[in-house]
Amino acid sequence: MKFHNLPRLESLIVNDNTIDCIEVVTSGDQSATFPNLTSLQLAGTTISTWTALDQLNSIPSLRSLRLRNTPLTNTLGVGEVRSTAIARLPSLEFFNASPITNRERVEAERRYVSTVSRELLLISSGVILAAERDTDGGESAGDDDSSKQAQMFAKHPQFKVLLEKHKDTMLSLANAGCGSSNQGNIGEEIINVTIRSMAAAS
Repeated sequence: MKFHNLPRLESLIVNDNTIDCIEVVTSGDQSATFPNLTSLQLAGTTISTWTALDQLNSIPSLRSLRLRNTPLTNTLGVGEVRSTAIARLPSLEFFNASPITNRERVEAERRYVSTVSRELLLISSGVILAAERDTDGGESAGDDDSSKQAQMFAKHPQFKVLLEKHKDTMLSLANAGCGSSNQGNIGEEIINVTIRSMAAAS
């Protein structure tokens, strides 16, 4: 299903269609890429991954998204779906007809940064690679830390932006937890990942 040159389109409803990926084809004339589209409904489609929705960020005018009854949302809790959508799609103001508050966005973005940071930390510590070698019967998984990190960044294109946005708060959390005896402090994990991931990407 393709749409092209619809500059006046404000609302698009494609519920209950076999759509498994959103592709926004841009050209030299950026104004031709749905400049007025503010509302999109994808309920009942065959979307199964978050990366299938990443190109929605190429539509900066998008403010409202409906996403339910899909292979992706059916495997996750309602709260997790909402929080992840808010973090990955920064232009949204409404999700499933419910307004997104500033506080909710901040919390969703920080939670997202924490979750991805933990995954990157596992890669850096070799836990994920070791698990893959076990799955392959002791053989190498074929990817080193750098390639795994690159795959993670490609899978989470908003991560670096959000990490930079919230790094001061995360550093404060880490400093506050320095005197704590609890293990696995979120702030500490994020600082470690920041150092390692930025070095790998440079």
